[in-house]
Amino acid sequence: MSIAIGLVLYAAVLSWCGPALLSRLTGRGINPKLGVAAWLSAIAGVIAAWLTAVAVLVLDALDAIPSGPVWAFCVETLGFSGHITMARPVAPATAAALIIAAVSLPALVARRILATLSTLRCASQQHAASARVVGTPTRWRNVVVVEAERPAAYCIAGRPRAIVVTSAALANLHHDQLAAVLAHEQAHLTGRHHHILMLLRAVAAGLPRLPLVAAGPEAVGRLLEMCADDTAARQHSPNSLLCGLSTLVTRPAAPATALGAAATAVLDRAYRLASPAPRAARWRDQLRLCTTIAATFTVPLFAGIFCHH
Repeated sequence: MSIAIGLVLYAAVLSWCGPALLSRLTGRGINPKLGVAAWLSAIAGVIAAWLTAVAVLVLDALDAIPSGPVWAFCVETLGFSGHITMARPVAPATAAALIIAAVSLPALVARRILATLSTLRCASQQHAASARVVGTPTRWRNVVVVEAERPAAYCIAGRPRAIVVTSAALANLHHDQLAAVLAHEQAHLTGRHHHILMLLRAVAAGLPRLPLVAAGPEAVGRLLEMCADDTAARQHSPNSLLCGLSTLVTRPAAPATALGAAATAVLDRAYRLASPAPRAARWRDQLRLCTTIAATFTVPLFAGIFCHH
C-alpha cells in the first residue's frame, strides 16, 4: 500500500469515527482546554493527511511521465510495484489529468474557506463597530451598555472589540454576578475564542461532508464556554457565575457573530461548576486526552513509514 492510500484511509477513519470518540472523551468538560486541543488536533490531522496525500499523488504523477520512446506508467499509488506500458499519448495525459484534479480540488476548498472566513470577520467587525456606536461606554474596559428590556451579555471580536451588556442585565444582576459575567466575556476575548470558532466554521463550510469537521464548531464552542467559565470562577466564585447565568439563561441567544455567556450548554456548564470533578478524575482525563492528541500525529507517521516499506 502506498503512503497516499494510507493517509487517505487514516483521514477517512478519523473523519467518520472521530466525532463519537472525541465527544465521549470531552463531553464532561473535565479539562476543557485539552478538549479543545484534542478536537483541533484531530481536524488539523485530517486536513494535513488529505493535503499530504494530494502532494504524494502529484509527485507520483509527475514521476509517471517518462522520457523514453516507450511510455510506462507506474501505479505505485495502488501498491503495485510493477510498470504498465502505455502508448505515448496515454501516459502523459493520464498523469496530467491526475495532477489537475489533485490540485484543483484543494484549491477550490481553500477558496471557499477563505471566502467564508472573510465574511465572518467582516460581520463581526461591523457588529462590534455598531455596538460601540449604539452603546454607552462604561468604566469597564471594552464594555458598552445597550438599552434593552431583556437581560443579555455577550462579546464581539473586532477592532476595537466589545462586550455588550443590556440595561436590563445591569438592573437584574448583582455586583458580584455582573463581575463574574464580564470576566467570562473578557476570557473569550483574551483567549481569542472568536477567531478559533470563525476558523472552524469556515473550514466546516469548505468541507461540509466530513463529519469531524462539521461537528467541530459546536463541540469546540461548548468547550470554549467552559474555558471561560473556569477563568471567571477563578477570578470570582462559581456561585456568582451560576447566579449570573441563571439570570440570563432564559433570554434570547447572542447573535451569530458573538459569544454569549448563557447561549451554549448552560445546564451542562452549571452542573460542572456546581459539582467539579475530583482530582483523580482530572488526572485520568488529562492522560486520555494527551494520549489521543499524541496518537493523532504519531499514527499517520508510523503508517507512512509502514506503507513506504
